[in-house]
Amino acid sequence: MPLRLIAFFISAVFAGFALAQEPKLKPFTATYAAKYSGIGVTVTRELSGSGGNWRLDFNAHSLFADIREYSRFIAADNQLSPRHYEYHKTGLGKDRHTVLNFEQGRVVNVSDKSRTLENVPNHIQDKLSYQLQLALDVATGKETLSYKVADGKRIREYEFSVVGKELLQTQLGEIETIKVQRVRDGDSDRETSIWFAPKWDYALVKLMQEEDGKTYQISLTKLSIDGKTIPTAQ
Repeated sequence: MPLRLIAFFISAVFAGFALAQEPKLKPFTATYAAKYSGIGVTVTRELSGSGGNWRLDFNAHSLFADIREYSRFIAADNQLSPRHYEYHKTGLGKDRHTVLNFEQGRVVNVSDKSRTLENVPNHIQDKLSYQLQLALDVATGKETLSYKVADGKRIREYEFSVVGKELLQTQLGEIETIKVQRVRDGDSDRETSIWFAPKWDYALVKLMQEEDGKTYQISLTKLSIDGKTIPTAQ
């Protein structure tokens, strides 16, 4: 599984909500273990901020490549609106760098002005902010999970569906989860499933992708929310 796919799919990012009167963003740090061609990959996600201003950081490290990615966004009325996004990959092939500024009705590609997007739709997301928006929408019980995402070249649409509940055994203990699947075109043989734990503020605890007879899996190993470490047993 390429590191970019790990970055794309780790909706680790999905930790950080509390269900009181309504979901609420909370700072969190999550660590995940994965493997690519037998090589161990360590992934960390961190949400920081308060009030309406937030930053989500993603870092993936292996022996041959590193990815650093972050999004700065504002949050109001359960809606996230990105303001700045950066992606940097070094090693394992050609280095890649993308920097985007989100303005009213446009997304400026600072790295390549020729790819600036004009007349963008409302509620446009970047490749990190949409993942938190998905978690927020799952937490509020929304049935329509569709997101328009600016990826630096074009606007893509990602769709998901809630499958149901499932009890999982994790490194942090047994936990009831909500399973979500990515909706793809009918001719796609790729299947991606994500498991969120409501009791752990909708943290992602497992992600699995199946394609061409191969299975890739990412698992939560450490989690702290609002400065509190999730215990090793429930």
